Amino acid sequence: MTNKILMNMVLCFGISALLLVVPALQSSFAHQIALYSINGKDYLMEVEWANEPVAVDDKTNVVLTVASPNMTDPTNPEADGTQPITGLENSLKVDIMAGNKTLSSNLDPAFGELGVYESETFYPTIPTTFSFRVYGDINGTSFDNTVSCNPILGEDVPPDNSTVTISNGVDRKALIGGLECPEDRTGLPEPYTSQFEIAQMLNGTKT
Repeated sequence: MTNKILMNMVLCFGISALLLVVPALQSSFAHQIALYSINGKDYLMEVEWANEPVAVDDKTNVVLTVASPNMTDPTNPEADGTQPITGLENSLKVDIMAGNKTLSSNLDPAFGELGVYESETFYPTIPTTFSFRVYGDINGTSFDNTVSCNPILGEDVPPDNSTVTISNGVDRKALIGGLECPEDRTGLPEPYTSQFEIAQMLNGTKT
């Protein structure tokens, strides 16, 4: 009886641990991870939406995480020895681009999270492709790189381990994952009408 109780406790513990791990694994690829060499120093950067999946009219922002990687496991942001890089709010900005519109924003430190930076809040108004241009100065070198959501593959973009020269002194050594594009909301019991569609209808009624 004692052995049976012990086995049940172990089984329950294992299931609980799995339930905790699975969401973490699912979310770990819901963004784009890139390993850069910038002026001879390696940087691991993650770009993601503040909330995923993101839908039309959702309140969201861009989240950038920057760390000095563990070089034995350089593309793993959870690896032992990975160190957050702080102070980049003074040298980096982000342009949020969709269609012919651009929203320029500072990257402010996230509250209580070292090495994590957030853009200002915005609301995607249509289900289109968004691009995030991160630019400024890192390690005394000009950095300018754009990440776009993928409307077809989303987070399932195949990894790319080839070395790509981004600019003078900046090489991308690995790219993992991708960003999903905003989707239409599902309305219930009535079809959902976006703020953009409402504005279009209002403009159409003006004489």
